[in-house]
Amino acid sequence: MDGEVSPEQARELLDALVEGGGMKHIDTPLALRLIPLADDVGKEDLAAELMERAKAAASDAVEVGWVNLEGLRRHGGEVDEVLALATSMESNQQGVRLAAAAYHHAALLHHANQSWEEAHALVSRSLRLRQDVGDEEGRSYGLAVRAACERAMEQMTEAIETQMERLGVLERLDDQEGVMETLADLAHLHATIGEVDLASDHLNRSLELAKGMGDLSGQLVAAWGLADVAEIAEDWSTAMLHLSDVVHAFMAVGLPAPEQVRERIKALTDLADRS
Repeated sequence: MDGEVSPEQARELLDALVEGGGMKHIDTPLALRLIPLADDVGKEDLAAELMERAKAAASDAVEVGWVNLEGLRRHGGEVDEVLALATSMESNQQGVRLAAAAYHHAALLHHANQSWEEAHALVSRSLRLRQDVGDEEGRSYGLAVRAACERAMEQMTEAIETQMERLGVLERLDDQEGVMETLADLAHLHATIGEVDLASDHLNRSLELAKGMGDLSGQLVAAWGLADVAEIAEDWSTAMLHLSDVVHAFMAVGLPAPEQVRERIKALTDLADRS
């Protein structure tokens, strides 16, 4: 299915799949994919029913493991429980993807508790497994978490290397939105260590992608960053130009520009008048 699924389409899809006793024909992988969809449209009872169906239909230890991981995610399982699942599956040739997903989830739990080193170690372990099985999409998620840990530990050079690796993965996946966001993140990292020219290059590329996709949020993030770079050089007019372009982009689709953009343009105007 291409594109976004609206809430109405999601409800219709779920109803079509489960009406008239259709639930019994749903296997474990499909049930697990449908659970987040049921959550998104507020069908909590159906999500619970799908969990039960996923459990009942599981045909081997790996499918049982995927059901258990989903249960741990949904019900706030402890890190030790998630790690026990990961280690039990790591030696199972068919369970490597599950082990990688479990290590990734354990890393997220540590990340939420600001236990950066533990999170970094676990997501790195997940990434090694995902590399072994050629899971490029999974690697893109894992690299984002690893970069966030490195940034939190103020390891900026390592964070840049990780984000560059992620950029390559996303380009191979042709994930334009992911490339746009990663370029903006890279720009922020380069700016943090004073590499403003590289930051500017990444932001310009991110901005072009955002324009091509009609992504207003992406345009705002990139233009805001370019305005930051211009301000460092005390080039107030260029900074205002970037932000004014964002205002016009919002106006072109009949939306008001965020108030903070207008406020910043006014502040830049005052700076230009005083210089």
